[in-house]
Amino acid sequence: MSIQDALISASRFAASRWQAARLEGREEEERLWRQVNEYRAFLGETGQVYLFEDYLREIAPTPRPHVSPALEASKDATSYAVMRLLLKAFDETPEPEQKQSAVVFINLVNFIADTKQLTAVEDYVNNRLEYAPLAIAHFTTRDDAEAWLKGLAEPLSPARILIGDEYYLAWYSREDNARGMYRDYIIEPYIEELAARGIPPATPAFETRAEAGMWLKNHPAAPFDFVSIAGEHYLAVHHKRLMRHTLHPVASTLTEWEETKRAAERERARDAAAETEGGGE
Repeated sequence: MSIQDALISASRFAASRWQAARLEGREEEERLWRQVNEYRAFLGETGQVYLFEDYLREIAPTPRPHVSPALEASKDATSYAVMRLLLKAFDETPEPEQKQSAVVFINLVNFIADTKQLTAVEDYVNNRLEYAPLAIAHFTTRDDAEAWLKGLAEPLSPARILIGDEYYLAWYSREDNARGMYRDYIIEPYIEELAARGIPPATPAFETRAEAGMWLKNHPAAPFDFVSIAGEHYLAVHHKRLMRHTLHPVASTLTEWEETKRAAERERARDAAAETEGGGE
């Protein structure tokens, strides 16, 4: 089973346990299963799936999974509560496939502890809705980004990066050593929603982008703020982990976003029509 399939299977297992806890009113258990899913999301968002696969290969099989000494020493109450929940699920589950899913998540918590990421995952979970979508690196040009991607033996994958002010998704396949990147329209829905709420009538105004950038260094967006540059409204997005801002022209971004959504809708309509025609043959 590939690491991607193992994580999908484990996620379904966690979802079924979360749903059961919710239906039966076990609020604390429901919260902890939701936390399990956040750990899985953190692994994917930070592009560490293959690193986790390597970690799993180093673990000797045992009748019952172990708890990492790093987790024991951390005194991290939430992660340790999650670990107790997962060990209990492992012990109570008779089906081998579900036991294996519990093991995947047990080892994921151990992986986070052993790689000293407990604080990072706590920050991710607690501030996920307040931060801008996570990007792991910034490049001035696409050529720079492609050189970075090609130059790494095994890049993090999949992982969002910034090229200029735009999000891209960089990907790598270990199985065939293929890699690439494509435009990722993840910030556009944020701009659409924030603009729909209304741009404040009085926003910080600047003549040039450089002036706006200097001001934002001392007045970071939290994480989104509107500014005006040469009379045009921009959304300033603070990327806390990268210690920088991106600036997105509101009007042209929304126009491009509408065109992108229409193109996606046309493609879905063509696919549906093709399926209908194929089914009728």
